[in-house]
Amino acid sequence: MDFYKGKPYMIRRSRGYAPLPFMVSTPWSGQVIAAGGELKNTFCIGVDNRFYPSPYVGDLEDLRTVKALKETMGRLETLLEVQPEVVVCDLHPKYNSAVVAEEIGLPVLKVQHHYAHILSCMSENDCEEKVIGVSFDGTGYGTDGTIWGGEILLADYQGFTRLGSIQPFVQVGGDISAKEGWRIAVSLIWQNTGSLQETLSTVQKLGLCTEQECKVLVTMAQRKINAVTSTSAGRLFDGVSAILGIRKASTFEGEASTALEFAAEEWRKSPQRNPETDNLAAPGNLADLAKNSEDAPENLRKFILNTGEIVRHLTESILAGEDPRKLACEFHEELAAQIIAACEEAKRQTGIRKAALSGGVFQNRLLLELVDEGLIKKASRF
Repeated sequence: MDFYKGKPYMIRRSRGYAPLPFMVSTPWSGQVIAAGGELKNTFCIGVDNRFYPSPYVGDLEDLRTVKALKETMGRLETLLEVQPEVVVCDLHPKYNSAVVAEEIGLPVLKVQHHYAHILSCMSENDCEEKVIGVSFDGTGYGTDGTIWGGEILLADYQGFTRLGSIQPFVQVGGDISAKEGWRIAVSLIWQNTGSLQETLSTVQKLGLCTEQECKVLVTMAQRKINAVTSTSAGRLFDGVSAILGIRKASTFEGEASTALEFAAEEWRKSPQRNPETDNLAAPGNLADLAKNSEDAPENLRKFILNTGEIVRHLTESILAGEDPRKLACEFHEELAAQIIAACEEAKRQTGIRKAALSGGVFQNRLLLELVDEGLIKKASRF
C-alpha cells in the first residue's frame, strides 16, 4: 500500500485485505472465476455483484506457483461455496494462467489485458458509465497481435475501442528487454534517426552498449528477428532511464523506471529548478494518424501520443550536457501533458468526461499526480 493525497493508495491486496469483496451497484447475476495475469498473479471469484480477489499467488513462470494457483482456487471456491459457470482469462495464448483456465473445463472468456485494467478501476470505484481509459502498463497481448502497454481506450462493461496509444516502437529481445532498458533505448534512438551510423554515434556517446551490440540490435529490429511492435509505456520509461544515464539495466522489476521517477522528484525539490523555463518547447502535442478506426463507432479517429519527439528532445538535451534529473522531470511533465491532451481529444470525439487511470505505470506517484491534477484543472474550465 502507498499513500496519495493523504489517503491509502492500494497497490496490491494481500493478507488483511483479501478476500474482502468489492461490491458494485450493477445487478450482475451468476458465478464466475477469473484466473488473473501471468506476473504477480491473483485470481478473483465473482458471485453476482460481489467480487472476491484472492490473496497474492505470485509469478506463474514457476510451475510450483501454477500448482499453488490451482490449489488456492479450489480452496476459495470451497470457502465461498460457489460453483462457477464460466472462467475468464487473459487474451495472451501462452500465459500459464490461460492454460489453467482452459483446464478447468468451463466455458472460457478471454479479455484483453489493458481493458481488464480499466474494468478493475471501474469496479473498484463502482462506475458503470463509459470512461476514457488510460491504461499505462508494462506489456500485454493486444487484439492486433502486437504488444500493448500505453493505451487510450473508450471503455464500459460491454467492451472497448482503442482510441490511441503512445508511439509504437520495436521491442527487441523479448522478455530480456524488460530487464535491460538500454536495448529499448537503442531501438528508440534508431527509430528517431533511421540511420545506423547516427544511432551508433549516439549510442557510443551515451555509453549504452558496444558497437557490435548496437549493430546486432538494429539488424534484429530491421529484420524483425525476435522483435515485436510495442506500445509499452513501462518499456518507454526503461528506455528513457537508460538514455539519461540513470539506469541502463534493472536488477529487480521496475528499478530503472523507479529511479527515473526519483530523479524527477529530486529535481522538482531542487533550488536549481525554474518551473517557468523547465519544460519542452511544445507540450502536449498529439500526432494524428489521419485514418479512421475500422472498429470504432461514429467514425472515431485514432491518434498517437508524440512520445518519439519526447525521446528525441531528451536525447539531444542529455548529449548537450543538461542535468539528467531536469530531463527526467521534463519527461514526466510532457508525458502527463500528452495524456491530458489525449483525454481532451477523446472527450471532443465522444463527449465522455470521466477518465479511469490504471496499470502499473500509475504506481508512479509523480505521473499520477501530474495527470490527476491536470485533468481536474481542465474539467473545472467547462
